[in-house]
Amino acid sequence: MRIEPELPHIYTVSGLSREIREHLETRFSLVWVSGEVSNLRLPLSGHYYFTLKDAGAQLRAVFFRSNHQHLRFKPQEGSQVLCRGRITVYEPRGEYQLVVDYMEPLGLGALAQAFEALKTRLQAEGLFAPELKKPLPFLPRRLALVTSPTGAAVRDFLRLLKKRNPNLEVLIYPVKVQGVEAAREIAGALDDLASYPGIEVIVLARGGGSLEDLWAFNEEVVARAIHRCPIPVVSAVGHEVDFTIADFVADQRAPTPSAAAELVAPDKREMERRLGRWGASLYRGWFRHLNGAGQHLALVARRLPDLRRRWSDLRLRVDERAETLLRRLQRRLGEDRQRLRLAHSRLVLLSPRRTLTMARQQVDHDTHRLVSAWRRGQQERRRHLEYCQSHLEKLDPLAILERGYAVATRLPEGAIIRDAALVPLGAPVRVRVARGRLDCEVREVGE
Repeated sequence: MRIEPELPHIYTVSGLSREIREHLETRFSLVWVSGEVSNLRLPLSGHYYFTLKDAGAQLRAVFFRSNHQHLRFKPQEGSQVLCRGRITVYEPRGEYQLVVDYMEPLGLGALAQAFEALKTRLQAEGLFAPELKKPLPFLPRRLALVTSPTGAAVRDFLRLLKKRNPNLEVLIYPVKVQGVEAAREIAGALDDLASYPGIEVIVLARGGGSLEDLWAFNEEVVARAIHRCPIPVVSAVGHEVDFTIADFVADQRAPTPSAAAELVAPDKREMERRLGRWGASLYRGWFRHLNGAGQHLALVARRLPDLRRRWSDLRLRVDERAETLLRRLQRRLGEDRQRLRLAHSRLVLLSPRRTLTMARQQVDHDTHRLVSAWRRGQQERRRHLEYCQSHLEKLDPLAILERGYAVATRLPEGAIIRDAALVPLGAPVRVRVARGRLDCEVREVGE
């Protein structure tokens, strides 16, 4: 007696790939990998596709858009990074890859590197160019303060502003100045104030803090909002030693919020004293000029001739010139009337009415011929279309099936059966008829 050997378990490609994926995702559910970014791609979907490599190997990786939206820096080709994620298998290609959910640069701190990278890129685009800086108004009547209404910066700013210029109207636009949503709120405030009536200058204010605390003012969305704002923007963020991206893009930088108040609002008392000195100097100069002009006028008046006699001579001359002009005008009008009557007579003789009537009749005749020709063409094309349609219906393979014929094919390959002798007994056969199909089994083969 012969014993059949036991058949081994046979995997499909999809089944084997699925088991490998489940094993890898279970075994490497959270890993940290460092390497160099290579083959970086950013398609329209917004996902990062790249390869992590070192001197001995490489690993495909993907960083989905939902995970890198709040990333502090943008990975570049050739940069060294540290990634956290899970290992999985992309089954359509049978490749394992790292699905990244966090990334940070190696070496320099993430925030400092992100600051320098964004600063270099925006400077290359020209956002820091001095020729783009808008001048501040000398004496604004209304300004907007974009800041947190509960911070100490707003109190110091308003106190000094009221002391220097109490007539200046201040609009406070409350925003978050720290946290994930702070940058979008600041950018939205700048966009809203750009269309607010009467605002002549905008001040971004925040007290001091760490680099993380001030990071909202280092976001690209804030920098571009300042750049496109048509109103001059003053950046007063942090202390004197703190610099942010907003400071470089803004039209003016103030080292502190209090310094910003001194920058946008001149001291009213100092202006009053300066205006007093200018007024006194102007009065003295005007008085000296008035005395000199009076003396010069008296001297000129003594040298002038008798104007009343000169005025009488001019009136007589004007009357004579007016009479001469009137005679010439009447003679010219008479000549123009004569030429007008002559032209009217010629126009009546050369009236184009008859020519227009004949042209209109010719147009009507040509239109009638054109419509008739178009209708004949349409009829010819319709008859040709019906002729083609009848021939297509005769050549339709489904029409053959409608006459009682059928098509037999072998299963499962679907090859058409043309010779019954080639079909073994018991073979499955599919018979296609005009409406539906029949799956059959061959029980007898005949000539």
